[in-house]
Amino acid sequence: MSIIGAALFPMLPELAFAQEEGKSQFDNVEIRVIRPKYFQKSMRVEIGANIGAMMNKTYTYVYLPAAKLGLHITEWLELFGEGAIGITINKTDCVELGSKFGIEPRVDEFKQIYGGGVSATPIYGKYQLSSGDVVYFDWFLMAGAGAANINLREQGCRTLDANETRIPPNPYTPMHFNIGTGQRFFLNKTTSLNWHLRDFFIANYEKNGFNQSVTLSFGASYYF
Repeated sequence: MSIIGAALFPMLPELAFAQEEGKSQFDNVEIRVIRPKYFQKSMRVEIGANIGAMMNKTYTYVYLPAAKLGLHITEWLELFGEGAIGITINKTDCVELGSKFGIEPRVDEFKQIYGGGVSATPIYGKYQLSSGDVVYFDWFLMAGAGAANINLREQGCRTLDANETRIPPNPYTPMHFNIGTGQRFFLNKTTSLNWHLRDFFIANYEKNGFNQSVTLSFGASYYF
């Protein structure tokens, strides 16, 4: 033991300096190895807003400002209702087809989309920033159903001549169901930022099938 002590004696000032340096480096950081009780969502109401974009439309950009009202039955189970307004903008492909070639592809213009569903949260966690703040997050799965108000547009990619009459779009209201996944990042116990990726299966009555619309959304929520 005396030999080991003699060997470590020259290193004691460096060890003390390292300990003091570490103390000054982390003295403002609260290290939380065991997280407190998860930010409670059970029996709380969530009001949220987000903006989404359909990513697989060939001829148009479709944006969906949306609102959500949810009730968290437990920490992992939520029931929600939602509605969105559609904003449709022609892509360059649509404009060029119309102006250069006189081609008018049939386009679905989303006016509204609404419905409800259920969300389950199987995983949640946290990470600690260098500032010492802890960010809580969860990963959720969601599924829902509802309806959409859509205008089936026969024209709109080209400018009509003065003597032409535009064919009015054909409105219809197909049913849809959707599945998706996403994450929430809690700024505090009442506010979160979130994103989710969803696949909408929208009934196509002409083909007796479904059209798919993949939507990516970003938003924020407040919990009462």
